[in-house]
Amino acid sequence: MNQNLKHIAFFWIGQDTTIPSMLVRSIRAAHGADFNVHQLSDRDTPMVDGVTTHKKLKLSRHIMVARLEAYAALSVSEPTLFLDADMLLLRAFDLPPLAENEVGVTRRGERDTYRIPERDWAEFPEFTEKDSAQVMPYIFSFVYVRSTIVFLRQLNALRRLPKRFHRWYGDQVTLKSELEAPGRFTVRHFDIDIYNRSVRSRWEFEEARAAPEGVCIAHFKGPDSKVAMHESVSLLAPG
Repeated sequence: MNQNLKHIAFFWIGQDTTIPSMLVRSIRAAHGADFNVHQLSDRDTPMVDGVTTHKKLKLSRHIMVARLEAYAALSVSEPTLFLDADMLLLRAFDLPPLAENEVGVTRRGERDTYRIPERDWAEFPEFTEKDSAQVMPYIFSFVYVRSTIVFLRQLNALRRLPKRFHRWYGDQVTLKSELEAPGRFTVRHFDIDIYNRSVRSRWEFEEARAAPEGVCIAHFKGPDSKVAMHESVSLLAPG
């Protein structure tokens, strides 16, 4: 099948690669053996079975900085979708072509908006009495680009922020600031309920699979997300 989307990339650090292995299995089940899957990691993380390439990098010890360093380091010449590792593809899909300065994102909906926990207010006073849609409207688990310039700009912006943002929230905060800077990028919005559907159990995953709108990607959330993801990936066709 000739389609625009030929590349999916993900970031993962750690010896246990169970979660990204399930993502890769779902990509192979949906798009087959010839689809390009790119793993980005530090130098110690093992290769996930089934990936096309594994880019091992010297990265910051701060997770928000490290992820942007890894994303920015991938050579992108065709439209590429960057996903979180705790996601599963439910079916094959394509995405539209992009202009050089376009960035495809999913904006938070009601299902994904939450009040910033009061415990975070002391460290992040900017978030006091606010919800996630106000301060981080674009969920960083789905970013579709044909150039890594947005990640390079985010990385530069994040390095200028206080260190607390290097440990948490920095990827989404800088995505907001870069996408909302006048004249910098063109934002293409994708339906979050189709391309970044939050699920917390196998039951919710099955509900998403059966949804008439044709959900393409499920994002597992909550304390039981790893178990739910493992139970759900078994429902997919073999990769």
